[in-house]
Amino acid sequence: AGSNVRKVCVDNGINVYQSLTRWTNCKGKQLCGTCIVNIKEGGLLTNRKSMDEASTLRENPDSYRLSCVTFAYGDVTVETFPPVNPAQWTR
Repeated sequence: AGSNVRKVCVDNGINVYQSLTRWTNCKGKQLCGTCIVNIKEGGLLTNRKSMDEASTLRENPDSYRLSCVTFAYGDVTVETFPPVNPAQWTR
């Protein structure tokens, strides 16, 4: 079934939100686009990006994912707070 990356992080006390979005995020409903993580290792063990997710992250590296819609089907290494393109915050 896979494990939701955001849920695993939050359940283990790992913050995936930058700045004020820690308190103003959509709680994992894929509405805000602020739970960006970098899948450093194991990217092939995650689900494919949806068109919506790919569009939201289009100016960032392919390994960047929205943790709320990313499911891991094996061991993955996740980087929180990866540097994002400034355009990410102007949408």
